[in-house]
Amino acid sequence: MGDQVFISYSHKDKEWLERLQTVLKPLIRRGVVVWDDTRIQTGRKWREDIKAALEAAKVAVLLVSPDFLASDFIAENELPPLLKASGADGLTIVWVPVRDSLYSETEIADYQAAHDPARPLAALSQAEIDSALVEIGRKIKAVVEPPPSPSPRASPPAERAAARQPTSPPPQPFGTAPAEQGPAPAPASPALAEILPGQWQVQIQTPMPGAVGQMRLQFFPNGTFHGDLATPMGMSAVDGQWEANPFTRQLGLQGRQAAGFQVIPYAVIIQVTFCDARQILGITSAGERVFFQKIA
Repeated sequence: MGDQVFISYSHKDKEWLERLQTVLKPLIRRGVVVWDDTRIQTGRKWREDIKAALEAAKVAVLLVSPDFLASDFIAENELPPLLKASGADGLTIVWVPVRDSLYSETEIADYQAAHDPARPLAALSQAEIDSALVEIGRKIKAVVEPPPSPSPRASPPAERAAARQPTSPPPQPFGTAPAEQGPAPAPASPALAEILPGQWQVQIQTPMPGAVGQMRLQFFPNGTFHGDLATPMGMSAVDGQWEANPFTRQLGLQGRQAAGFQVIPYAVIIQVTFCDARQILGITSAGERVFFQKIA
């Protein structure tokens, strides 16, 4: 996996490609490489160029529409390696609902959208489109330019999590024990503690090939949560306590995972890289990418 952005789109949606390119221009000036097939020069072996660009991608942006889903070339040549790399190589899939489509009948539905699929870009006003594209650009930036690693000092959420669970066995698939992490320079905005209460769909992408977990969690203002976790190993119930640190931009979760008669304690710290009222993106100390989408 490389460090560039790969944009997959239908040529019938070229207008949306150009709009996104315009929004990403400040990142491009700072050195972020954004690749799409308009960069293929006449006379080049285009299949080899596309393959090389796919292998160099850190983020894949999918401009999803009926024409995108109808494209045999995309379905056969671009999507399979991208979806495979998202599990095996840590590639991040950022898909954008351009127009209403049957995306729910495809593998794309397993990934978090960068914008609410119920309000595709084509259905918005010009001002709303501009705002949506800027937010999408910020989410792309959060992946290709992650925040610097914090200094090695245990954060308050990690210390309190350790104190509450002094004899816990090593955490299991949901997450890992909090790693030592230091403070960031300024409070997060908006405040995690204010936007977190509610119901969220959560996707967890682990560094292990093909390991993806799906959760539906209800967070309560009193600092507790409960929900369900679905993994290739089956379904399990989860519950526990949450704590958001506005200065370190960290979300701490501690509780238990119950599958049948087995109860497994866990604790995890998520370093938040992006958040707004509807979405939260973050990375755990074990390198797992976590995507929250608010649903209620």
